[in-house]
Amino acid sequence: MPYGYQAVPLDRLGRPLADWWQRFVAIVIDGLIIGVVYWILAAAVVSSSLRTGLTHFAFRLWLVQVIVGLGAIAYFALLEGSERGQSVGMMALGIAVRDATTGGTISRSRAGARMVILYPWLVLIMIPLIGGVLGFLGDIWTLICGLSPLWNPARQGYHDIAQNTSVIKTR
Repeated sequence: MPYGYQAVPLDRLGRPLADWWQRFVAIVIDGLIIGVVYWILAAAVVSSSLRTGLTHFAFRLWLVQVIVGLGAIAYFALLEGSERGQSVGMMALGIAVRDATTGGTISRSRAGARMVILYPWLVLIMIPLIGGVLGFLGDIWTLICGLSPLWNPARQGYHDIAQNTSVIKTR
């Protein structure tokens, strides 16, 4: 292994690309935010079901999953599709999503699609009964997709490649 200065990978406009660990920590932060919302809503469903009986409990819990799934897609679409191109986790880590060709921001629809590609369970969970089985397969895909920047020379995940995006350092 060579010693001395190591060049940092750059995007096509010369901006440094985010390290994998930065992307990982950012998504953990975002996951904690979304997870807190999920657990608050789930606790409300459990609490109300204990008071009123377990009638429709499974449906209510599924409805919470649908609401949180749609909310998570909206969260990433609105934040990563904004002028900043950053979710709360990305802001904390000083990284942002950019169009890989132009270097500009991406649209909300591309940001939302990027997250659905990374987290297919956000959509699969909405399918009653089989959503859980498909969600497990989606979890395997999320793991592979989340690790994919590690072996891509441009540090792009499969979700980045599909939406022609890069994640750059902003500081």
